[in-house]
Amino acid sequence: MYTRDVELIKDYTDNKQSVVPVGLFVLLTIQAGLSTVKGQIAKVKTDGLDANCLWGEKANGLKYLQANDAYLFGKVKHIAETKGYDSIEACADAIELFLKVPNLGMVKSAFVAQCLGFNVACIDSHNLKRLGLNANAVKLNMKAKPTTIRKKIEDYVSMTQEQGSQYWWNSWCEYVAGNRANKALDTGDIVSKYHVECVELI
Repeated sequence: MYTRDVELIKDYTDNKQSVVPVGLFVLLTIQAGLSTVKGQIAKVKTDGLDANCLWGEKANGLKYLQANDAYLFGKVKHIAETKGYDSIEACADAIELFLKVPNLGMVKSAFVAQCLGFNVACIDSHNLKRLGLNANAVKLNMKAKPTTIRKKIEDYVSMTQEQGSQYWWNSWCEYVAGNRANKALDTGDIVSKYHVECVELI
């Protein structure tokens, strides 16, 4: 699932030379059932930044992605070309890059990076429950010193790399398949493919 679908997302991103599809997809997954995302995308296509699914800072997040798309795409490609997709440094650089997007914290910035092929993962509420961790374990204090923030990001990357991006992607898809918020997405394979289908709608 992971190898097939992340490659498809990377190819789509490269062909469009844009991180907006992945970035918007991730914004729309925040505090929302995955199966609702296609409907949300349709609303954004109709209503733009005024779409009612872009609540909180989500509209500002999309606005930032659109205004800075060329920079973000170029920067993430530069990170991958100079540092690869697997090193802690490369993954932390990618997370820091997407932390600039309003409404993306460390976990969802890591999800963007994961969708773009970096060896990191999204330790969301489902995965925190599986790990027996408190939400504070993956929250950043953005008022902390830059060195402190960077250390927390690198520690987070190290934690996800103990089992690796592929493990987290595949096991999460299996874990949420058919749950209350995703009844129509009833297998891990369907959940994984849905990520690609959503990105390719944007």
